[in-house]
This record gives sequence, structure tokens and C-alpha cells, in this order.
Amino acid sequence: MATDMKKNSLDSPDTSYLFVPGTHPQRFEKALNSGADNVIIDLEDAVSVEEKGIALEHVLAALRAGLSRPVFVRVNTIDSPWFGDNVKELVELALSGTASLKGIVLPKVEDASPLESLRAVFPENVQIVGLIETAVGLHNVVRIAASKGLTRLAIGAVDLSEDLGAENDSAIIDFAYAQVVIASRLSKLRAPLASPPMALRSPDAIETNARRLRGMGLGGSLCIHPDQVAPIHAGFGPALPEVEWATRVMDSVGGAVQVDGEMVDRPVREKAARILAEAGRRQL
Repeated sequence: MATDMKKNSLDSPDTSYLFVPGTHPQRFEKALNSGADNVIIDLEDAVSVEEKGIALEHVLAALRAGLSRPVFVRVNTIDSPWFGDNVKELVELALSGTASLKGIVLPKVEDASPLESLRAVFPENVQIVGLIETAVGLHNVVRIAASKGLTRLAIGAVDLSEDLGAENDSAIIDFAYAQVVIASRLSKLRAPLASPPMALRSPDAIETNARRLRGMGLGGSLCIHPDQVAPIHAGFGPALPEVEWATRVMDSVGGAVQVDGEMVDRPVREKAARILAEAGRRQL
């Protein structure tokens, strides 16, 4: 991955990724103005079989016309009859240099090869996000995370729980999150994205769960409604007491000192610096 692409990725929060159906072009700019860090126009789950063709047409037209900022597109699965056309058309647009395309989201990734195939045909500035949604994908997640050119991993908990015969909020899904977090770290990827919250208008519950997932090592979340964006930002961002603590740590001087009755050494300072950097990116 190019150095400037890495730098731009790290300089932005990239915490929230809002889905919008490809069949509703009138919602594309609304989604981009929702406050979400990123928008994913969906050609897969949110689009019926009968509307796959028209959804692709809407997406291509919007990308050609130019959107207010670049977007991700979730293509159909590699074993679907629409995958080939999705990729062919999007590659042509990306290579033209005129499309508002930030990245590709590939659903139901089960091995590294399709991700590496996408990386081989898309320009380097187009990000590649892989969705882990099956037991096979989870079993192979370390190899998947090591895919050449992969930008980030995400989890689709609804499909994964269905495949596992488990509940969406069960311990086995947390176990899956842990595996994807570790695999991402081993391959030096950005912290993975959590599955979209099922609650649409329960901001307190969404924020609480986002803070829990942040504590597990997740770096952000997919979302399916604009009302989920603000509580996701709040939950994945440092809380005010964390920022105040980090400020006190960074203001302390000397090698090993105490702040709030606890010893401050190099790892503590590094944690404090990371918290302040996160707060700065979100402009708290």
C-alpha cells in the first residue's frame, strides 16, 4: 500500500461506515452529509435480485457524475452472477481517474485469493475491505488478513451468527471479534470494524456497545442508519475523563512520575498520546 494512502488513512477517524442501498440514488448525498466518516453504497444485501442491474447503473452514474466525496461500494459475492460485472465496471471507472471511488467492500470473504485478485486490478489508491461473515472465513482469518493490499477487515455478525447457529449478541460473536482483532494486528492492518448495530434509534445502547467493542480492540463500526453515526463516534472515541487523564500524563515531566496515584512510564505515555491523537482527529 502506498505511503501517502497509509498516512491519509491514519489522519482521518474512519470510525463510521454508513450503508446506503444502491437502488436509492437520491439518498447517496444525504448519506454523505450524515456525519459518517465513510459511506458504502450497497449492491449486495440491500438490493433484491430483480434490482441488481438497475442498482449498478445508479452507482456507476453517480460515480461518473461525481459525488461530494469518494465512497466505498460493496459488490456482490464472488460466487454470484453479478460479481464479474460489478468489478469490471468499477475497475474501468477507477482507472479513468474520474470516479468518486474510495474503496471496495467484498462480502463473505473466505480466503485470501479474491482479495488479492481485486488488489491486482484496482489502482493502489482504491481501498479494499474484507467482510468476515462465515465460519470458513473466520477459520482462515489470519491468512485473509495477510492478503496483499488488504486495507481493513470487518465483521458481519448477522450472517456469521446465522452460519454458526448462534445468537447475534452471543459470546461466540465476541470470540469472533477477538480473532479478527488479533489477525488484523498480526498483519499490521487498522483495527477492524464491528457489525452494524441492530438498534436503529437507541443511542445510549449503541454508544455503550460501541465503547465495549472499542475496549475489545475494534476500531469502528459499520452502520445502517444515520441515527447510529453519532453514538458510534461517541462510543469509539475517547471519553472526556480519558482525554483529561491523557492531558495530565503528557503534561507530567521526568522519566517515571506519578499521575493520579499511578506510575507513568513510556507505555503509559504512549497510550496517553494515542488518546489525545484520537480526540484531535474527532475534534473533541
